[in-house]
Amino acid sequence: MRYPVPLPRIGMRVVKTAVSVMLSYALFVPFGLLYREELGGVLGQLGPLYACIACIICTQSTLGQTFQQGISRLIGVVVGGALGTATLLLGPALDNPWVKVPVLGAVCVAGVWLCLLIKRPTACGMACILPCVILITGVTGVTRYYYAAARIIETIVGLLIALGVNAALPDHRPEPKREVKDMQVELKNTTRKLCVIGDPVGHSKSPLIQNTMIRALGLDYIYLCQSVPRGQCREWLECAKFAGYAGFNATMPHKEELIPLLDELDEDARLIGAVNTVCIRDGRTYGYNTDGAGFLRALADEGVEPAGTAVTVLGAGGAAKAVCLKLARAGARVTVCNRSREKAEALCAHDPEHLTAMGFTPEDLAAAAQGCRVLVNCTSLGMEGTAGQFADFSFLDALPREALVVDLIYAPAQTELLRQTDLRGHRTANGMGLLVHQAVLALEHFTQTRIDPEEMKERLSEVL
Repeated sequence: MRYPVPLPRIGMRVVKTAVSVMLSYALFVPFGLLYREELGGVLGQLGPLYACIACIICTQSTLGQTFQQGISRLIGVVVGGALGTATLLLGPALDNPWVKVPVLGAVCVAGVWLCLLIKRPTACGMACILPCVILITGVTGVTRYYYAAARIIETIVGLLIALGVNAALPDHRPEPKREVKDMQVELKNTTRKLCVIGDPVGHSKSPLIQNTMIRALGLDYIYLCQSVPRGQCREWLECAKFAGYAGFNATMPHKEELIPLLDELDEDARLIGAVNTVCIRDGRTYGYNTDGAGFLRALADEGVEPAGTAVTVLGAGGAAKAVCLKLARAGARVTVCNRSREKAEALCAHDPEHLTAMGFTPEDLAAAAQGCRVLVNCTSLGMEGTAGQFADFSFLDALPREALVVDLIYAPAQTELLRQTDLRGHRTANGMGLLVHQAVLALEHFTQTRIDPEEMKERLSEVL
């Protein structure tokens, strides 16, 4: 039976949140720390409110929160607390809203920038929230500093409780047990080097995927990870040639920067205006884009033939461009929905016969969903470690029963979009299929060896 309004599920994430909030409140009550100003100093400003808020943020931000993510949030508290407290040095000037407004914006930018600088994106939320909490208050004089200290203490208490609850209670979806694989790669004097470049790039699964395939195929290669700052691709190309690299993959922000630097481009790279695979042969560089072809292979795995198929694509960035132009070349009818309609129209101008632009309002999304057989999310909404989520999922109700929803995000494996789609009874697929297929195509270019994608998918399912 299909309900007009999907019934929510009470999963372990909800239970963890409730337990964390109750414990946070209960911890302060026996000591009488309920914002009793007569106690004086920091104790007079302490209470459970911000500990409860920290629990909610900490538990809801990541499903199955890990120790590293918890540490990131504690770092965010330290950064945000330091910024908020330091800003109190402005004193009475903060009572003027024309001063406070730009100060709030400045400390939030500073908090986010510092957290990104130390490569802790999940710390950004706390680094923004805490200074805002400290500054948006009528407390004046020396009491400001007691107030700031109390908020920092409360938030840390809430975070620690949430971490403890996450450790004590099982996740709502147990991780499948996987056999531990020996990923050691034998190095010889003849071993050729490959890598992935990006900024940041430490999160990439490419080394795991490629080294697994290299070992399974018995190839004399090794695949590494190399951070290359934005704007330094020309220097990297010279280094890669000198160091004898056979090639490399490129992720953000280098896909477009590499285009004018390469000696030759394949048809897809020229069409899309971006490369994700570069081969180095006899001192010359050859650029390829495997995203579009990899996506079509992933669709084929789901039994979808693009020709004549109505597809709705959410987003108009680099990933969306690769998907849309490849679908259009394959004969699909594609509707591109984007917050900036102008950007969607610029994308559709590449093939107006097959591509149509729309906005990103709930009404636009619902209209685009009607009659489409495949809906593809190419935005970062719902991605692990990034802010932003769909404000409204009601557009999924307009999808035909047989529609497939694909989210190019692969971490987490089930985004909120896919979970909401499951609740409505539609088929779903995440970005792992694209990730594997584009990796197979890249390795074929690097090694000039034909690879069976089905065999590699089976191998990779053991390690991913």
